[in-house]
Amino acid sequence: MTSRIVTIQYLRGLAALLVLASHVLLYPLLSQPLVYGRLGWLGVILFFVISGFIMVTVTAGGRFDGLKFLRRRVQRVVPLYWVFTLVAAALALIAPQLFKTTVFDGQQLLLSLAFVPFYNPASHGIHPLYKLGWTLNYEMFFYVSFALLAMVTVRRRVMALTIAYLGLAIVGQVWAPEGAIAQFYTNYMPLAFIAGAWLGLAYIEGRLVRISSAMTGLVGALALVGIVEGFSWGGEAVEEIAAFAGFLAFAIGAVALFVRYDGKVPRFALMERIGDASYSIYLAHIFAVALVAGVWLRLFGADGPGSGLAITGLSILGGVGIGLVLYRFLEKPLLDWFRRRSVDQRARLAANAVDHGNQTI
Repeated sequence: MTSRIVTIQYLRGLAALLVLASHVLLYPLLSQPLVYGRLGWLGVILFFVISGFIMVTVTAGGRFDGLKFLRRRVQRVVPLYWVFTLVAAALALIAPQLFKTTVFDGQQLLLSLAFVPFYNPASHGIHPLYKLGWTLNYEMFFYVSFALLAMVTVRRRVMALTIAYLGLAIVGQVWAPEGAIAQFYTNYMPLAFIAGAWLGLAYIEGRLVRISSAMTGLVGALALVGIVEGFSWGGEAVEEIAAFAGFLAFAIGAVALFVRYDGKVPRFALMERIGDASYSIYLAHIFAVALVAGVWLRLFGADGPGSGLAITGLSILGGVGIGLVLYRFLEKPLLDWFRRRSVDQRARLAANAVDHGNQTI
């Protein structure tokens, strides 16, 4: 990708806000309304579609260095996630009363840091110790899968991933394996990466930006139908394949249309900054939500006039605020440090090659 697609940053910001709003609405409640849970699920699906799109567009040249790709993805994802996992583990050990579904366990901590899925009895699901990390297990799975196909062309890479992920999803739906790892990786959720990858392929081949006005109307209508279906589909479970299909349709439509009209969409500096900080917001927001909601409920209770609105508004502001601060003072400096280190290393290698060449002349 030769230039920054600003609208992708807007969508990353939207995805982070959806997850944040979901947890804000769920946290102070004893029950968990279906629509609130699906709000966050929609945000995750949108994140995955965007991730698939970005990975294809940044490797648009075709073949690439798989190890270098993985190293950059690890530098981008792992340090911050490990920080929050270790913080959550320490707090769960020292002050377990602060958590609802997090319990300290040494083995779970190691598995979480290694991105190995396992059944977590505290959360009653396949979640790492820091529950939000389940999405990162999928992200790392996608990165490894992507890197294993580094030596083929971009189109063949997307086709191979499509066949592999569809096969895994079919196995999961037909045979329903019981083990945590098998269950996790035969889920249909990774298909969102594939949808994004095809959008990325359409973009680098120039087809996405040539969508006609009539086609954009159709795409928009399908996205609208998808989001309505995703929120209205019956059942008690947040994650259902029919609802997933609806949300995936919305995410595909949103990415396609936002990229198609990237140059015509007004610039929103705040939304762009939220998009830049979306990873920090995703990882950190639950602490802000817990702090704001906990303090408010203790001081004013849940039945006070305007409590729900106040908790929602303040928690969203707190979640976004802490994410922006974390991005500014931790995530971005860390990424800049890795970038400088990589540049310095290349410079040293180049200098050594010149010196070696001079010695052999």
